[in-house]
Amino acid sequence: MRVLPHGRRAWVSAAAGAALVLAAWLVVVLWPDASYPAMKGGCDRSELFVAGGTDVSLKNQRRALIRQWNEGRYPDGRPHPHATMVEVSESTDLQHSQIKAVEESGGCAYDVLIMDNTWTAQFADAGYLRPLDGIDDLDDFFPAALRTGEWDGEQYAVPFNVDVGLLYYREGVTPPAAWPGLLTAGIAMQLADYEGLTVNALEAVWNDGGAGRLTGADRPGEDDLRTKVYPALARLAPRVHGPLAASRQYGESQSIEAFASGTGLMRNWPYAFSALASEPRMRDGARLRFGVTALPGRTVLGGQNLAVSKHSPNPDDAADLVEFLSGTGSQRLLFSCGGFAPGRYSALGLSPGRHSPADVKVRACSSLTGQVPGPGEVELPDEEQLTQLGRAVVTALGRAAPRPVTPHYSTFTGTFRGCVQKIFDRAGTDAESFARAVERSLDGRTASC
Repeated sequence: MRVLPHGRRAWVSAAAGAALVLAAWLVVVLWPDASYPAMKGGCDRSELFVAGGTDVSLKNQRRALIRQWNEGRYPDGRPHPHATMVEVSESTDLQHSQIKAVEESGGCAYDVLIMDNTWTAQFADAGYLRPLDGIDDLDDFFPAALRTGEWDGEQYAVPFNVDVGLLYYREGVTPPAAWPGLLTAGIAMQLADYEGLTVNALEAVWNDGGAGRLTGADRPGEDDLRTKVYPALARLAPRVHGPLAASRQYGESQSIEAFASGTGLMRNWPYAFSALASEPRMRDGARLRFGVTALPGRTVLGGQNLAVSKHSPNPDDAADLVEFLSGTGSQRLLFSCGGFAPGRYSALGLSPGRHSPADVKVRACSSLTGQVPGPGEVELPDEEQLTQLGRAVVTALGRAAPRPVTPHYSTFTGTFRGCVQKIFDRAGTDAESFARAVERSLDGRTASC
């Protein structure tokens, strides 16, 4: 893989000065270790730095992939340039703010960015990313996931892992077959004040007759926001004061803990499967005390993409690392060993085109790594359990839709979340103010309910 050369410019003294100022700020605010090479302000380096969120995969499989890269070589025998993972924050909101600050300042601290797939439009439009060229097997990526890396006719990012909303159910609990059944069942959702609230609220809107509203590039007008989206959220509000009350304190990890502690149902991402499989309360030997299926309705297409920073001093090596991390072998390892749903058909044993969830074929982690469980240990999740997860992911992908595509997504999600909370709190906002605020936010104009 190579990055397109247009937009490349030489570093001049002004840029170097800006990098030094940024370096000092990063040491104080973001990076506690001043020995981190990029913090010294110099861009003359061969080492690659990969910036992203905290690795929540089982046994830190993202870090394992970086180690594999570091041990590998190019076909001509040259060793790969050393790469280091920089885990910025567990919070998606903080990841966005901190990585944006680095890119906005023109600093060379990062080479490869692990980005939430909603960031592409903003980062590409602002000139933070280099377009990618020569990507292998584009048809092997799930089309909807690949499109989240496009902007203005260019491919700026490729999927690292996909996320879709899944429904987890405890042993003995029958998962509801329709969306309304979830809202009366005391399900653990993610309704705390962070990006999870936007995701869960959008899913509630889409599954309450608001299909096609606030998704992708289809922008609703004020009338749709007033007559379709606001009423769906207003109908959800009584549930938030009833069976969903506890979920207002939950992010992903709190939901997992609530589920492990006895809640019968949970909406969460695919990575929760492996986290639960390794939880003693959720298994009986090799048998899991829970199952997983697709949500009964539409779900948000989440996930992380890989991109090359516009200010990387080593863009071609960075693009090679993106190709490695997004390749089939890496995607298989992330899924079977780490629980992250892959962005490629081949990682689930599928071919592009016609297929069904029943066609999913996966391998257990030990068969990929050669590291078999020790005496008395069992491999969790095993191949059968991973197959159940893979089938749920493929089913959910068929029902998944992206969040609004806009360079002003951060303004939108902050405004939308604030309005949703006021609706939940019955704090006096009405349909007119909601519609006006959300419509303005899609253009990047500040507003509130």
